[in-house]
Amino acid sequence: MRDRRPRTRPDGAARPDGASRPDGQSRPDGLSRRGWLILVGAAGAVAVAVLSVAAFAIAAPAGHAGADLTAAAPPAPPNPPEPGPTPLGLPPRPTPTPPVATVPEQPVAGIPTGACLEVFPSPRAAAYPVVDCGSPHIAQVLSKGTLPQPAGAAFPGAQALNAQVSDLCTAPGLLNWDWVAVWNEDVQVELRYPDTAAQWASGDRTYECFVDTYSRHELTGNAVAAH
Repeated sequence: MRDRRPRTRPDGAARPDGASRPDGQSRPDGLSRRGWLILVGAAGAVAVAVLSVAAFAIAAPAGHAGADLTAAAPPAPPNPPEPGPTPLGLPPRPTPTPPVATVPEQPVAGIPTGACLEVFPSPRAAAYPVVDCGSPHIAQVLSKGTLPQPAGAAFPGAQALNAQVSDLCTAPGLLNWDWVAVWNEDVQVELRYPDTAAQWASGDRTYECFVDTYSRHELTGNAVAAH
């Protein structure tokens, strides 16, 4: 037979709603299950409302600042500006397309010191187009000569020859330093000499020194010092 007696609180008071906790302990203040649900629901609604107001208060200034920054930003120029001078203060860089020779080429053996070369593919070319140094050019013959070793001397090796010719091509008094000051750190000296045993055995003892730039600028003016 089922017990229909009302459940009681620890103090002996009856709980007409029958809402005792599973562990046998009562809810504080004697609130019924329905009362607790109403109370929790109301507290949750208040918390959501408070959080919504706080989020709006925080977001509003940020949105206002972003609008101000956007409005203050200058409009982008319709076209990109022309490139300015390079960091070294050098003339504008040449186009990526290499220059094309417009005059006939001359054999390197017949080109004198001080001649300006319209194109300069490498220091090993057999011939170059020679132009006036007031015209755009890529390189200039800085110096040339004959090595002192006799025809029958043993081949000293490419490394030893490179050191020897480097000293000859960078000797004091060769470069016009006023010209170098225009092109600055971009200036380089390139060498030509008999760097193989076969060339050396053939009796070739000639060398040439060329001045140009690392970036292959189109140059003007005279790089060779006046004598």
